[in-house]
Amino acid sequence: MKQGLLVLIAVCAVAVAMVPRNRRAVDTEEVEDKAENTTRTCAPQTPCFWAIYDQHSKVIQINLTNTYCVCGDGTVCKMIEDDSTTNALVHKCRKPSEGDLLS
Repeated sequence: MKQGLLVLIAVCAVAVAMVPRNRRAVDTEEVEDKAENTTRTCAPQTPCFWAIYDQHSKVIQINLTNTYCVCGDGTVCKMIEDDSTTNALVHKCRKPSEGDLLS
């Protein structure tokens, strides 16, 4: 019984030792190469920009641009909603309208 348990532990130890220690789900070099060559277009529901503001004074403290995607042709990044739960003005890609200052 003890010998069987020792053999089982030895087999498990060998199996664990054979697993690579630095495994990655994605090859980072491949991702970097693809990121340089292609740009993703933001979906209509995906924010392209956030303006984080102070809860009390509403003064903008941080501007965050979405680096994952950009607005497509014929669209601009417009302020769509004031998300008071995160104290952020959320901007999304929309078609410019006549009343827009930055169209």
